[in-house]
Amino acid sequence: MNKCGCPPSQHNYNASAYGFAGAMKRPTHHSIPTQAPAVLGVDGGRGWSRVQGFKLDGLVAIDDAHTEVGGSYDECHNIHTTYASSTLEGVNIADVFIADQVVSKLHIYTPADGGESSFTITGSHFRNLRIAGHEVDIQLATSVFHGYDTFSKVTAAHLSKKADPWLLGHKLGELSDAEQAKLEETYHALKGMGDVVKAWKQPNRSEKGTYWFSVANQFTLEGLPDDSEIKVIGNIVCIPKFGVIRLAELVVHRHWRGLTMFRVHMCSGMDGGCGGAGTAGGGGSAPGL
Repeated sequence: MNKCGCPPSQHNYNASAYGFAGAMKRPTHHSIPTQAPAVLGVDGGRGWSRVQGFKLDGLVAIDDAHTEVGGSYDECHNIHTTYASSTLEGVNIADVFIADQVVSKLHIYTPADGGESSFTITGSHFRNLRIAGHEVDIQLATSVFHGYDTFSKVTAAHLSKKADPWLLGHKLGELSDAEQAKLEETYHALKGMGDVVKAWKQPNRSEKGTYWFSVANQFTLEGLPDDSEIKVIGNIVCIPKFGVIRLAELVVHRHWRGLTMFRVHMCSGMDGGCGGAGTAGGGGSAPGL
């Protein structure tokens, strides 16, 4: 009898990736349309995009941005595999955020029988990242999230408080309310972060629909003196007269995950922001999409 290689259930693939995008309000108004976007069709397959030599008024320069998405059925393991990848080469944003390479990778595995999806961000990294002239000593918590690779495991880790060190804004939560308020007033890009912190600090926890982490909550700027005006708070860097830089933010939803490797928000001499190296994906097999 012939063995059919078709999956035993219906499946909707879902993956996307982009190189970078943003908008500037001051000193001149510019919109940066999404560069190198790639979107996967519902039936899987493969997609990719590439942009080279992007420059904007000396504020943003990217030598190369390329993305790829894909999805297919692995009959040997009876799972649907989905991936999204975004790679930036030669990144320079206002001479403050500079990197030789930024890579975001997301793989999602969904059992064809409708079981719970798992995911990994292994391979995501920064190479030769410098912020405000300081080399960045950064090791993403990919190994930590090997243990939190499903929504149910993330939920359990949240309820037990084991995942707290990786929650977005965790280090902000160590500041007093007055210190948080002062930061939000000084850096408008942080407005609302105090509410995010209060939400996850509630003593009586329950399952959330979405969890927001940073896998870069423990990086340092080399050579930064203790009395420096630049402040590193978890994955957030506050730079006076420039703005805020945020690294490696991971969103985990029951049916979707997303990883954005950097967000730069300028809110002083210049006003605007951009983000890049973003990947996302999900999908599901019937029953229990």
